[in-house]
Amino acid sequence: MGGRIRRHPVAASLLAAVLVLAGAWAVKLALIARSVGVNADHWAAPQGQAGGLLYVALGDSAAQGIGASTPDRGYVGLLADRLRRSTGGPVEVVNLSKSGARISDVLDTQLPALTALRRSPDVLTVAIGGNDIRAYDRATFAAETERLTAALPPGTYVADAPYFMHGNWERDATQAAGLLRQEAAARGLRPVALHDALESQGWTAMLTQFAADWFHPNDRGHRVWADAFWREIEPGLRR
Repeated sequence: MGGRIRRHPVAASLLAAVLVLAGAWAVKLALIARSVGVNADHWAAPQGQAGGLLYVALGDSAAQGIGASTPDRGYVGLLADRLRRSTGGPVEVVNLSKSGARISDVLDTQLPALTALRRSPDVLTVAIGGNDIRAYDRATFAAETERLTAALPPGTYVADAPYFMHGNWERDATQAAGLLRQEAAARGLRPVALHDALESQGWTAMLTQFAADWFHPNDRGHRVWADAFWREIEPGLRR
Protein backbone atom coordinates (compact mmCIF):
# COMPACT_ATOMS: atom_id res chain seq x y z
CA MET A 1 0.00 0.00 0.00
CA GLY A 2 1.14 3.48 -0.66
CA GLY A 3 3.65 2.34 -3.28
CA ARG A 4 3.96 4.16 -6.55
CA ILE A 5 2.18 2.67 -9.58
CA ARG A 6 4.74 2.05 -12.27
CA ARG A 7 3.68 2.39 -15.87
CA HIS A 8 4.79 -0.20 -18.33
CA PRO A 9 7.39 1.45 -20.62
CA VAL A 10 5.81 0.06 -23.79
CA ALA A 11 2.34 1.31 -22.84
CA ALA A 12 3.78 4.72 -21.98
CA SER A 13 5.55 4.89 -25.34
CA LEU A 14 2.38 3.94 -27.20
CA LEU A 15 0.39 6.57 -25.32
CA ALA A 16 2.98 9.19 -26.15
CA ALA A 17 2.93 8.21 -29.82
CA VAL A 18 -0.87 8.39 -29.92
CA LEU A 19 -0.83 11.84 -28.35
CA VAL A 20 1.76 13.06 -30.86
CA LEU A 21 -0.24 11.69 -33.79
CA ALA A 22 -3.47 13.17 -32.44
CA GLY A 23 -1.77 16.53 -32.06
CA ALA A 24 -0.39 16.41 -35.59
CA TRP A 25 -3.82 15.45 -36.94
CA ALA A 26 -5.45 18.34 -35.09
CA VAL A 27 -2.93 20.73 -36.64
CA LYS A 28 -3.72 19.37 -40.12
CA LEU A 29 -7.44 19.80 -39.54
CA ALA A 30 -6.87 23.36 -38.38
CA LEU A 31 -4.84 24.09 -41.52
CA ILE A 32 -7.64 22.75 -43.71
CA ALA A 33 -10.15 25.00 -41.93
CA ARG A 34 -7.80 27.97 -42.33
CA SER A 35 -7.30 27.23 -46.03
CA VAL A 36 -10.95 27.99 -46.77
CA GLY A 37 -10.27 31.70 -46.25
CA VAL A 38 -6.73 31.59 -47.67
CA ASN A 39 -7.83 29.92 -50.89
CA ALA A 40 -10.83 32.20 -51.28
CA ASP A 41 -8.49 35.20 -51.05
CA HIS A 42 -6.15 33.61 -53.59
CA TRP A 43 -8.89 33.08 -56.16
CA ALA A 44 -10.70 36.36 -55.45
CA ALA A 45 -8.76 37.93 -58.33
CA PRO A 46 -7.92 36.36 -61.71
CA GLN A 47 -4.72 34.34 -61.70
CA GLY A 48 -2.18 33.81 -64.45
CA GLN A 49 -1.69 36.06 -67.43
CA ALA A 50 -4.36 37.90 -69.40
CA GLY A 51 -4.39 38.09 -73.17
CA GLY A 52 -4.46 34.41 -73.94
CA LEU A 53 -6.73 31.50 -73.12
CA LEU A 54 -9.38 32.17 -70.47
CA TYR A 55 -10.15 29.27 -68.12
CA VAL A 56 -13.14 29.63 -65.79
CA ALA A 57 -14.00 27.19 -63.00
CA LEU A 58 -17.35 26.76 -61.25
CA GLY A 59 -17.85 24.50 -58.26
CA ASP A 60 -17.29 24.00 -54.55
CA SER A 61 -14.34 23.54 -52.18
CA ALA A 62 -12.64 21.05 -54.49
CA ALA A 63 -12.41 23.74 -57.18
CA GLN A 64 -11.06 26.07 -54.49
CA GLY A 65 -8.24 23.58 -53.94
CA ILE A 66 -9.15 22.74 -50.34
CA GLY A 67 -7.10 19.78 -49.15
CA ALA A 68 -4.16 20.56 -51.43
CA SER A 69 -0.95 21.96 -49.96
CA THR A 70 -1.43 25.26 -51.86
CA PRO A 71 -4.34 26.68 -53.89
CA ASP A 72 -2.47 26.14 -57.17
CA ARG A 73 -2.06 22.43 -56.39
CA GLY A 74 -5.79 21.94 -56.45
CA TYR A 75 -7.22 20.51 -59.66
CA VAL A 76 -8.05 23.97 -61.08
CA GLY A 77 -4.47 25.13 -60.68
CA LEU A 78 -3.18 21.87 -62.12
CA LEU A 79 -5.44 22.18 -65.17
CA ALA A 80 -4.32 25.77 -65.71
CA ASP A 81 -0.69 24.62 -65.69
CA ARG A 82 -1.45 21.85 -68.18
CA LEU A 83 -3.24 24.30 -70.44
CA ARG A 84 -0.20 26.58 -70.41
CA ARG A 85 2.19 23.77 -71.23
CA SER A 86 -0.07 22.27 -73.88
CA THR A 87 -0.87 25.50 -75.73
CA GLY A 88 2.43 27.26 -75.14
CA GLY A 89 0.58 30.49 -74.48
CA PRO A 90 -0.67 32.54 -71.55
CA VAL A 91 -3.62 31.31 -69.51
CA GLU A 92 -5.79 33.43 -67.24
CA VAL A 93 -7.81 31.66 -64.55
CA VAL A 94 -11.05 33.00 -63.13
CA ASN A 95 -12.22 30.74 -60.33
CA LEU A 96 -15.82 31.52 -59.39
CA SER A 97 -16.24 28.50 -57.11
CA LYS A 98 -16.98 28.72 -53.39
CA SER A 99 -16.39 26.33 -50.53
CA GLY A 100 -19.60 24.69 -49.38
CA ALA A 101 -21.41 25.43 -52.64
CA ARG A 102 -24.26 23.28 -53.88
CA ILE A 103 -25.90 23.19 -57.29
CA SER A 104 -28.32 25.92 -56.18
CA ASP A 105 -25.36 28.19 -55.35
CA VAL A 106 -23.92 27.74 -58.84
CA LEU A 107 -27.30 28.62 -60.29
CA ASP A 108 -27.89 31.61 -58.00
CA THR A 109 -24.44 33.24 -57.81
CA GLN A 110 -21.75 31.59 -59.93
CA LEU A 111 -23.58 31.53 -63.26
CA PRO A 112 -24.55 35.23 -62.99
CA ALA A 113 -20.88 36.00 -62.25
CA LEU A 114 -19.91 33.99 -65.32
CA THR A 115 -22.34 35.95 -67.47
CA ALA A 116 -20.88 39.21 -66.16
CA LEU A 117 -17.33 38.40 -67.32
CA ARG A 118 -15.87 40.62 -70.04
CA ARG A 119 -15.59 37.67 -72.43
CA SER A 120 -16.66 34.07 -72.70
CA PRO A 121 -14.26 31.42 -71.40
CA ASP A 122 -12.24 29.25 -73.76
CA VAL A 123 -12.41 26.44 -71.19
CA LEU A 124 -15.17 26.14 -68.60
CA THR A 125 -15.21 23.39 -65.97
CA VAL A 126 -17.95 22.57 -63.48
CA ALA A 127 -17.63 20.18 -60.55
CA ILE A 128 -20.58 20.45 -58.20
CA GLY A 129 -22.92 18.11 -56.36
CA GLY A 130 -20.70 16.64 -53.66
CA ASN A 131 -22.26 18.80 -50.96
CA ASP A 132 -25.75 17.99 -52.23
CA ILE A 133 -25.15 14.31 -51.40
CA ARG A 134 -25.19 15.09 -47.68
CA ALA A 135 -28.94 15.82 -47.86
CA TYR A 136 -29.69 14.04 -51.11
CA ASP A 137 -33.16 14.02 -52.59
CA ARG A 138 -33.40 12.51 -56.06
CA ALA A 139 -36.23 14.69 -57.33
CA THR A 140 -34.59 17.92 -56.13
CA PHE A 141 -31.19 16.89 -57.46
CA ALA A 142 -32.64 15.93 -60.84
CA ALA A 143 -34.53 19.22 -61.17
CA GLU A 144 -31.50 21.33 -60.24
CA THR A 145 -29.22 19.32 -62.51
CA GLU A 146 -31.60 19.92 -65.39
CA ARG A 147 -31.62 23.67 -64.67
CA LEU A 148 -27.84 23.74 -64.37
CA THR A 149 -27.07 21.95 -67.60
CA ALA A 150 -29.64 24.01 -69.47
CA ALA A 151 -27.91 27.20 -68.36
CA LEU A 152 -24.32 26.17 -69.16
CA PRO A 153 -22.78 27.25 -72.47
CA PRO A 154 -21.93 24.67 -75.14
CA GLY A 155 -18.64 22.88 -74.64
CA THR A 156 -18.68 23.07 -70.84
CA TYR A 157 -16.85 20.22 -69.09
CA VAL A 158 -19.23 18.88 -66.43
CA ALA A 159 -17.97 16.43 -63.82
CA ASP A 160 -20.36 13.93 -62.37
CA ALA A 161 -20.59 13.39 -58.59
CA PRO A 162 -17.51 12.30 -56.62
CA TYR A 163 -17.09 8.75 -55.35
CA PHE A 164 -18.06 8.42 -51.68
CA MET A 165 -16.74 4.85 -51.21
CA HIS A 166 -19.34 3.35 -48.89
CA GLY A 167 -22.79 3.43 -47.36
CA ASN A 168 -25.86 5.39 -48.32
CA TRP A 169 -23.71 8.33 -49.43
CA GLU A 170 -22.12 6.21 -52.15
CA ARG A 171 -25.49 4.85 -53.24
CA ASP A 172 -26.78 8.41 -53.59
CA ALA A 173 -23.54 9.59 -55.24
CA THR A 174 -23.78 6.84 -57.85
CA GLN A 175 -27.32 7.89 -58.71
CA ALA A 176 -26.37 11.58 -58.73
CA ALA A 177 -23.40 10.90 -61.00
CA GLY A 178 -25.69 9.16 -63.46
CA LEU A 179 -28.11 12.10 -63.47
CA LEU A 180 -25.30 14.59 -64.09
CA ARG A 181 -23.84 12.52 -66.94
CA GLN A 182 -27.24 12.00 -68.52
CA GLU A 183 -28.26 15.65 -68.41
CA ALA A 184 -24.86 16.91 -69.58
CA ALA A 185 -24.85 14.56 -72.56
CA ALA A 186 -28.46 15.41 -73.43
CA ARG A 187 -27.57 19.12 -73.52
CA GLY A 188 -24.55 18.59 -75.76
CA LEU A 189 -22.09 19.36 -72.96
CA ARG A 190 -18.96 17.34 -72.21
CA PRO A 191 -19.40 14.92 -69.29
CA VAL A 192 -16.36 14.12 -67.17
CA ALA A 193 -16.37 10.68 -65.54
CA LEU A 194 -15.05 11.82 -62.16
CA HIS A 195 -16.94 9.18 -60.18
CA ASP A 196 -15.41 6.32 -62.15
CA ALA A 197 -11.96 7.91 -62.03
CA LEU A 198 -12.06 8.12 -58.24
CA GLU A 199 -13.57 4.65 -57.82
CA SER A 200 -10.79 3.15 -59.96
CA GLN A 201 -8.24 4.27 -57.36
CA GLY A 202 -9.50 1.61 -54.94
CA TRP A 203 -9.90 1.61 -51.16
CA THR A 204 -6.25 2.45 -50.51
CA ALA A 205 -6.98 5.93 -51.85
CA MET A 206 -8.59 6.68 -48.48
CA LEU A 207 -5.11 6.58 -46.97
CA THR A 208 -3.12 8.13 -49.81
CA GLN A 209 -5.36 10.60 -51.67
CA PHE A 210 -7.42 12.33 -48.97
CA ALA A 211 -6.65 15.24 -46.68
CA ALA A 212 -6.84 14.92 -42.91
CA ASP A 213 -10.63 15.46 -42.89
CA TRP A 214 -11.11 12.38 -45.10
CA PHE A 215 -13.42 14.40 -47.32
CA HIS A 216 -11.28 16.67 -49.48
CA PRO A 217 -8.60 15.35 -51.84
CA ASN A 218 -4.96 15.98 -50.98
CA ASP A 219 -2.30 16.80 -53.60
CA ARG A 220 -2.44 13.26 -55.00
CA GLY A 221 -6.23 13.26 -54.99
CA HIS A 222 -6.40 16.58 -56.81
CA ARG A 223 -4.16 15.12 -59.51
CA VAL A 224 -6.75 12.37 -60.02
CA TRP A 225 -9.44 15.04 -60.40
CA ALA A 226 -7.26 16.96 -62.86
CA ASP A 227 -6.55 13.77 -64.83
CA ALA A 228 -10.29 13.08 -65.17
CA PHE A 229 -10.91 16.53 -66.62
CA TRP A 230 -7.78 16.48 -68.76
CA ARG A 231 -8.84 13.27 -70.52
CA GLU A 232 -11.75 15.26 -71.96
CA ILE A 233 -10.05 18.64 -72.37
CA GLU A 234 -6.81 17.64 -74.09
CA PRO A 235 -8.34 16.14 -77.26
CA GLY A 236 -10.28 19.37 -77.83
CA LEU A 237 -7.08 21.42 -77.79
CA ARG A 238 -5.76 19.49 -80.80
CA ARG A 239 -8.69 20.37 -83.03
